[in-house]
Amino acid sequence: MSTIKPSAGLALLLVTTLATAGCTGPGASSTTNNAKPPTQTENEAPAAAVSYPIATETTLSYWLQTPTTLKPSIDEVPFFQEWRQRVGVPVTFVEVSPAQAKESFSVMLASGQLPDIIEYNWQSGLPGGPEKALQDGYILRLNELIDAHAPNLKRYLEAHPEIDKLVKTDNGDYYAFPFLKEGGMTTQWEGPALRKDWLAELDLSVPTTIDEWHTVLTAFKEQKDARAPLTILNAPNALQGFLNGAFVGAFGVNRGFYIDKQQQVQYGPLQPGYKQFLETMNQWYKEGLLDPSFTQTDRKAQDANIVNGDSGATIASGAGFDKWTHALSANDPAAGFVFAPYPVLTTGKTPMFGQEAWMYGAEASAAVSASTKHPELAVQLLDYAYSDEGYLFFNYGTEGLSYTLANGEPQLTELIRDNPDNLSYLEALGLYTHTVNPGPYVASKALIGSLAATGEDHNYDRWKTDNLKHVLPPVSISADEASEYARIMADINTLVDETSLKMILGTESIQAYDDLAKKLHSLQIGRALEIQQAAYDRFLQR
Repeated sequence: MSTIKPSAGLALLLVTTLATAGCTGPGASSTTNNAKPPTQTENEAPAAAVSYPIATETTLSYWLQTPTTLKPSIDEVPFFQEWRQRVGVPVTFVEVSPAQAKESFSVMLASGQLPDIIEYNWQSGLPGGPEKALQDGYILRLNELIDAHAPNLKRYLEAHPEIDKLVKTDNGDYYAFPFLKEGGMTTQWEGPALRKDWLAELDLSVPTTIDEWHTVLTAFKEQKDARAPLTILNAPNALQGFLNGAFVGAFGVNRGFYIDKQQQVQYGPLQPGYKQFLETMNQWYKEGLLDPSFTQTDRKAQDANIVNGDSGATIASGAGFDKWTHALSANDPAAGFVFAPYPVLTTGKTPMFGQEAWMYGAEASAAVSASTKHPELAVQLLDYAYSDEGYLFFNYGTEGLSYTLANGEPQLTELIRDNPDNLSYLEALGLYTHTVNPGPYVASKALIGSLAATGEDHNYDRWKTDNLKHVLPPVSISADEASEYARIMADINTLVDETSLKMILGTESIQAYDDLAKKLHSLQIGRALEIQQAAYDRFLQR
């Protein structure tokens, strides 16, 4: 079997590395591969079955972010060419670059000229979220349309009530065809890791506590001449490397809102643990254990730090570590990484926070605009992805081209595994499947899990935390409170980020934390907490 070509540039898009595996269709339960969706009640009208391709000459317009830079236009991407053929609906794509998406989205809404379908993060990308979008008449409430014209999504949500709760508003309104994840490595793909060969050379164990991390990083600096023992990614936020709970979570807090054990919403920077985190990072920075340029460490700089031997530890996806191992092993066959648990203060404690996503996070979900003249057709088009055939197509691509079936299980072909055009496997997946991009479909747990180079060193279970017990689910700020909340948090986020960085860098005394807490109250953090608590309470009642 051919060796997979590692990706040099797209590892961020897929969380793991390539092998082959089977999958279960979107009708399967999240807890068993053999679960069946519940049967309809006698009083429930069945959704109309749709035969694909749909026989229509009606053209729909579709706004989305550019899925790949390998082709000059989405019209030339094989996956989207085949998708048009399968659904039978002529589609005109309006594509924008990810960097310009937020601005383009705002301009589009202001113009009043909306395409039929808009793929966006309706939770965080618009003040007031989906309730505001529905109230302002930008998008359609989909409940009746799903009942009548989307049997596949309807069946999936009936079979997964825990996901159904996530994808609707507090009022019970469905507002988009969601990007869904099946768990496993579709929801958890990132965590800390260190150079295993350095640990062995220095006779050090994999660290589990903050104190042990301090010992290891000090040894990397003093005995391996590491200029930046711990490298932290800063893009798109200067504190990005800490935002998913790495290191800050050891102190029982995170950077934003979270839920404590009493089901009360708290704000991390108000808690004593946040001050402890800032004190610790300031100490590490002064001792040269953090990358001295961590506020400017983008992905390119992170790559350079690791590959040049300037850093021996970081937080990244499994694909990132595989990419770096491949680069390092060219000169040092012993080079490699070992996954480490998210650190805690006391040995044996379970970390509260770490990277782990909800099965629905709202990104790249497709809403139907309120101005469309063809809502039924738009819903039918989108529903294809949630069928058994659509599930295979979106995850694996076209049978005989990007995958074959062996004993009923899909296996990726050499077109993906050893591309004749010298594309990396991630690049090939980006052209022939939807796997490397979020969108309105169900991401296969089996596929993503099978793409992982797992083993004793790459043990994803080491990254397990209690994160989903504490991070907020996709709650909805009410439309009436949206503007007030956005105004409050704009000022608060600026203050927290600026002050946190100054304290870590030592340009402002840690004692200034007391002033930070006072300023947060003057900026109405208490009111923001009230709004988030109310939103969380409503979520629990869904």
